Amino acid sequence: MIEVRIAVSTSGLEITFDKIIRLSQDCKFKNYTHTNEIGCSVLEAVEKGEIDKASYENYLKIERENAHFKSTIAERHKKDKEFGKSLKKYKIDMNRKKY
Repeated sequence: MIEVRIAVSTSGLEITFDKIIRLSQDCKFKNYTHTNEIGCSVLEAVEKGEIDKASYENYLKIERENAHFKSTIAERHKKDKEFGKSLKKYKIDMNRKKY
């Protein structure tokens, strides 16, 4: 399988999402996801209409993509293997319930 990676320029993100990045620096914790944390200045700005909701959603999407691409192949393999095991267990459990 060939892996395709999208290179995202840090300066490009800072320009495109400048307000979100500036507000995220004011958050209480540095490892925020800006999705459900109480007191998150980014979420408050979205709720007040200071940040466009579509822009916010694009920012989250790019952050998820960046996190995915930063993970190592081994990490992804481990997650895939764990998911496969869970799926196999689920199928076995479902077959047992049929009988």
